[in-house]
Amino acid sequence: MVKAALQGQGIAKRLCEHLQAIAKELGFEAMQFNSVVSTKVAAVHLWKTLGYQIIGTIPKGYQHRQLRDVDCYVMYQFL
Repeated sequence: MVKAALQGQGIAKRLCEHLQAIAKELGFEAMQFNSVVSTKVAAVHLWKTLGYQIIGTIPKGYQHRQLRDVDCYVMYQFL
């Protein structure tokens, strides 16, 4: 998660690309995010642009302050 004041600067993308590079160096063959909040549209879009796919949904897996219970996604990518 990137602090709200710093969002939109590509920080999350660079962090994810860095983590993927390290994972590959260590011999990992895939990466998975176990809980991506469905209402975090920018995050879901970012992970998709980096090659992640939604492979599952956790119904009402996150308690949002305004929207109450919202779904979470499990997102996965082969490296």
